[in-house]
Amino acid sequence: MIPASYASYELNRNEKWRFLMICGLGLLASAYLFYHSIVLSLLFSLLAYPGLKQYRSYLADKRRKELKDQFRDVLYSVSASISTGRQMAEALKEAEHSMKLIYRENSLIVTELSHMVKRLNESRESEETILKDFAIRTSIDDIADFVDIYLTCRETGGDLIKVLSKASEVIMDKISIEREIRTITAQKIFEAKILTAIPLIVILFLQLVSPDYLAVMYTSLSGRIVMTAALFGIGAAYFWSMKLMRIEI
Repeated sequence: MIPASYASYELNRNEKWRFLMICGLGLLASAYLFYHSIVLSLLFSLLAYPGLKQYRSYLADKRRKELKDQFRDVLYSVSASISTGRQMAEALKEAEHSMKLIYRENSLIVTELSHMVKRLNESRESEETILKDFAIRTSIDDIADFVDIYLTCRETGGDLIKVLSKASEVIMDKISIEREIRTITAQKIFEAKILTAIPLIVILFLQLVSPDYLAVMYTSLSGRIVMTAALFGIGAAYFWSMKLMRIEI
């Protein structure tokens, strides 16, 4: 199925309930670890509902990154076809065949290319219209830049082969750099998750080994305040570290 827009992600019922179940249970367990109160833990688990918005944004961003990485291989195929004198419509058909050899049949880029070829063959739409629609729906700058360059060359009569070849090379280099950055930061993201889990593991360990050691934290007002500050401090540190890891080019 072709998404109407890659800028947002619509969760189906199973995805929504799975997220609410996992996130709700995680919040419930974390809150109980810090408060030892069923009521407070249940109230804390309700934060899973506002988290749906962040989860949708995460999935939309993940899907766009996947499509951008796959589009890099399309650029290789299209630029090679154009350089041999083929038209864009023919280049898209060849790209579809090439991508089916690299990716799964239901992958994002294969689905998109199959949809483009179908519109070219059955609806007889122009490649300009199809590429414009693709750029608008994906909301990806690299794809939009490629489409703009192609349309400009067609309208002005520029050297399509030379310009597209150079533009494709620049865009492919940019996508490759972004991929390398994500690879490098993946380890740091994993380390941030480990550091976030350590305080929770320490508290759980102390409760199992020496429950009296932390008893004051659950029976006094000052202890409740300290535990609340610790819980929100851990959460804030995690989200801040995730934000630092997002490097845009």
